[in-house]
Amino acid sequence: MTLTFTTGVRTSEGLAALDAEPTRLVETLDGICTRWAESTGAGALTVPPLLPVADLAGLDVFENFPQLALVSSALDVSTAGTDRIGQEAASGHFGAGTLGPAGLALPSSACYGVYLHHRNREVPEEGALVTVLGQCFRNEDHFDGLRRLKAFRMREVVALGTPEQMSAHLERSARFIGTLAEEIGLPLERRTASDPFYDRTSDRATFQQVVPVKYEYVYQDLAIASVNTHYTFFGERCSIALPGGAAASTSCVGFGVERWLHALADHFDGDWDRAQDAVERAGKSLF
Repeated sequence: MTLTFTTGVRTSEGLAALDAEPTRLVETLDGICTRWAESTGAGALTVPPLLPVADLAGLDVFENFPQLALVSSALDVSTAGTDRIGQEAASGHFGAGTLGPAGLALPSSACYGVYLHHRNREVPEEGALVTVLGQCFRNEDHFDGLRRLKAFRMREVVALGTPEQMSAHLERSARFIGTLAEEIGLPLERRTASDPFYDRTSDRATFQQVVPVKYEYVYQDLAIASVNTHYTFFGERCSIALPGGAAASTSCVGFGVERWLHALADHFDGDWDRAQDAVERAGKSLF
């Protein structure tokens, strides 16, 4: 069933299509985030839209998020035959016997590609700071307009370096999110959240109760941005080293593009012109 969220936005089965006005708004908002990232010294990075299953397994992705996983498989034409493939395609899905092995996965977060890109590398003394706009995919148990999608975009700014550099990145990110929301006039609440990368052992579960590793910025119970610290988890798993040889720490800030769009549409009562004006004014004020 196709659902109409608001004028200019249509969603169906967790997939969204945007008309010109919401597309322009998204581009304006992402432009502000990108400009802020560049002002902090972040370099732009492009990561693959598909990642090897084995690489993601090394990051505990399938251990922590098996219910969200979506994988990519080629059609086994020689075994299934074109007639069966055509029949299954017409029915709306391919069965297991028609598909070959799935060695690639559709990532659920944009930052995985960043850590894998830096695998077996040494970060410079001043640390590394990169920004990506990633297409993310999650097999959610239900979908809800722009609030919960199967395919969505995430703007992330990722820092790799020392614990001090990670803290500085998180502080900058938190100030930016707060200022951006204030300039737009969008009411956000900052909440402590948990990170599944720290849920698998009692030590880590206890640790994050004492020292929060994730903060979410929430609009009406919907998290539209977050700041996260992973300490040396990804540095250890991807062999990303500091100049002295120790594992690098990592932290990131993420902006859910479609969720921001939902919040803006809701806050401005579906008036794209008002939302556009507010975001443009915020951009001029910030820069």
